[in-house]
Amino acid sequence: MGKVHVPLPSRREAVAWAYGAAGTAVIVTYLVTSSAARYMLGAVVSASVVFAIVVGVIRNKPPSVLPWCLLAAAMAPYAAADTIWGLYQVRGVEVPFPGVADWLYLGAYLLLAAGLVTLARQQAGRLHWAGLLDAGIITLGAGTLTWAFIIAPYLRSEMSAWPLAVSIAYPVTDLVLLSIAARLMLTTGTRTPSFLLVIGWLLVLLAADGLYYGTQATGTSIPEDVAEVGWMVSSLLLGAAALHSSVAQRTQMAQDQERLPPRRMSILIALILMGPLIVLANVGGAQDQPVNVKVIVAMMASLSLLLLLRIAFLAQYAQGRATEARTRATEARTHAEALSASLREQAELQKQLSHQATHDPLTGLANRALLNERLESVLGRCSAMSPSGLLMLDLDGFKDVNDTLGHPAGDELLVDVAQRLTARVRKQDMVARLGGDEFALLVDGVDASTLHHYTTRILDSFRDPFTLAHGHLVHMTTSIGARSITRPTAPSEALRDADTALYKAKTAGKNQAAFFEPPQQSSSSTAQEGVRRSRGPENS
Repeated sequence: MGKVHVPLPSRREAVAWAYGAAGTAVIVTYLVTSSAARYMLGAVVSASVVFAIVVGVIRNKPPSVLPWCLLAAAMAPYAAADTIWGLYQVRGVEVPFPGVADWLYLGAYLLLAAGLVTLARQQAGRLHWAGLLDAGIITLGAGTLTWAFIIAPYLRSEMSAWPLAVSIAYPVTDLVLLSIAARLMLTTGTRTPSFLLVIGWLLVLLAADGLYYGTQATGTSIPEDVAEVGWMVSSLLLGAAALHSSVAQRTQMAQDQERLPPRRMSILIALILMGPLIVLANVGGAQDQPVNVKVIVAMMASLSLLLLLRIAFLAQYAQGRATEARTRATEARTHAEALSASLREQAELQKQLSHQATHDPLTGLANRALLNERLESVLGRCSAMSPSGLLMLDLDGFKDVNDTLGHPAGDELLVDVAQRLTARVRKQDMVARLGGDEFALLVDGVDASTLHHYTTRILDSFRDPFTLAHGHLVHMTTSIGARSITRPTAPSEALRDADTALYKAKTAGKNQAAFFEPPQQSSSSTAQEGVRRSRGPENS
């Protein structure tokens, strides 16, 4: 951490103090006034920043004028946008979106970024990869939160392309400003009051933006004054930074930037673990949105890569310090072990999350969610030339096994049934457990005749008894409902028809397969019921 140099207030700082007091009075007026004219006060505050910077540059003569000129140039369109927004509020008219104000705001943010980049190069000196990597990790960590709470909800909204692009541009520009702020904080050594005010301006601005865009994206209701006051406070901090006499002082670059203190290391690792925690907590329904999971995983992979590069810089620095080589090497190994363990836990967690989301925890078969996903893919392209089949299976008398031998024996039986079913089908076929003792089998590229052979083979597989723990032999049969699909069909329709056939197989005496046929295709009285039956072998 850099040293903070805060001199006692003096008469020279009277202008900065007076500016801050006047701005505070404006904010208080905004809060206590109910008139619509109060919405123009935000434009007054942002416009005052332009004059504050000009006065501060002339009065204090900073080492480099260019960054402050760019910041003043940025606040001019920002104040213009505030004025446009305020006028709409005064008139009680909805602000067009996207409109002229949005272009002015985005243009202002680009100029702010340019001014901050120039200031960062002046403050931190030469390009330093260690500080840039740390700033990149922090930015990606914040980007994960931005995606989960702002960008992803926007993408799921019904906004048209152009408003959506402008809505996403705001948080993206905020991430750019955050990356520059992180670099300033991590690479600067001695921090003057003016420097701290600049950092405070950035943090308050980003917090107000994040609060506003986050609530807009998620539809959360908060008082509109909260974000507005945040923006006004941030503007006052920037103006005070220019008026403070310490703006004339040169800040020093932090020494030994390659060092990675444990506290910073902990923060960086916490940022890496943020993505898995978001998925695990199912923030915004992330587990139900595969795109969200993929984006978060990609961000976490990038974070891991940056952190690995950061560790490489740390190791190189340790080797270059002869007098501290042993101590630095030990710390580097400790950090590397912690990182490796963290990465292994993250990879295992990602693997478990992916598997648990799509597979049955008891049998390891596909679950209903994965079956529906596969049904969408397969049934959508079915035709007479490329048919498919869906089987619904229900064990006959499974409840008796649970009642007589206990639920552990029932679970063991379900696992054995899953293994037998898997052994009787092709690798490309999908066997799924839908819950309880109900299973499903999706076979692609088979006609009705072949589907009949499938049912016979499955019924035959139940001929031999199941051997459970403690030598218990259990004779079990199954009833099957089959549906041959020769046209594009909705998954819900196919499941319903197969379930109808399964019901018919159950009511007809169990241990058999019933085939669903649409009534209009049937000619016999049995076919008019919508089901054709195939008897299974009798158990001995």
